[in-house]
Amino acid sequence: MMRVKRLYTGNVVYGSLPEGCKLCLRGLKSVVFVTGICPRSCFYCPINNEKKGRDVIYVNEKPVDDISKIVVEVALSGSRGIGLTGGDPLFKLDRLIAIVKTVKKVFGPKFHVHLYTTGKNLTLNTLELLESLNIDELRIHPDPSDMERILNLIENYNKDTLKIGFEIPIFPNNLNNLINLIDKISRYRNVNFINVNELEFSESNSAELKARGYSISDDWKTAEGSHTTAIQFLHEIELRSPKLNVHYCPANSKDNYQVRLRWYRRGILTARSHEIVSDEGTILKAIISETCERIPSTLVVKGHIGSETSLVLAESYGAEYRLVEELPDYKRTLLNIL
Repeated sequence: MMRVKRLYTGNVVYGSLPEGCKLCLRGLKSVVFVTGICPRSCFYCPINNEKKGRDVIYVNEKPVDDISKIVVEVALSGSRGIGLTGGDPLFKLDRLIAIVKTVKKVFGPKFHVHLYTTGKNLTLNTLELLESLNIDELRIHPDPSDMERILNLIENYNKDTLKIGFEIPIFPNNLNNLINLIDKISRYRNVNFINVNELEFSESNSAELKARGYSISDDWKTAEGSHTTAIQFLHEIELRSPKLNVHYCPANSKDNYQVRLRWYRRGILTARSHEIVSDEGTILKAIISETCERIPSTLVVKGHIGSETSLVLAESYGAEYRLVEELPDYKRTLLNIL
């Protein structure tokens, strides 16, 4: 009998965690935003207005216009896989194919790829194509009116290399509908997992969520009651014991583990000789006055906000300095000058 397991990250799992999620929680996945084009208009969609409805490409929040730049960012992040998201990547199929073929060629056939889609234009031919591309996981967020068609489609798909599951947000006080959904999905043998996510507020969806009566939690980013409903749902899952893997991913897990660990890894791989990577994954260094003569000029480098050197050297030479803290992202976002 499968049991509910609570992970140190805050995630809760019944059965087995999907491989893509295992890599995410270790900071080993890069996120490729294939396109903002999407056939659905979900009122709760958290995608920002710079992406939503626009045919743009990002990797780890970096805008790119060429697949080679995706490869570079993935390498700099030390990733062992990518998550293809949108929008709906299947609505830019040629681009999707090119990205998958490229990363599998560069990083090897075991480089893990999972794909998000609404399933709106999913067919047996598309499933066979995804299988031939060696995509590892397909995660579907369907329109409820399209659920029956998609489930029947999956049931008629007999290959098992491509793992297929569903990914949906948890709406507060929606336990009965969730139970009915899991009872329905668990009857289909070719569905491998269902991921449920804490409902998040964002700048682009907050007005719509509030208009429908949802309230923001004290953390200022999640919907009040979403987490409680998720825990109740996992408890019911354990009682019902379906033959289906179920995974609840809270919003804090994304920020504290998926993103932070990827930053830490990227920091280690991209830090210059005078920079230190903190335990939080940020870049630390010293900024000194350009007129400072205590440190040999050969030990000072030009940074984007001034003359920089290492904290150790600044201390050793008795130079006056200020501590600079940056994110290890592509644009080195400035966090603090202390």
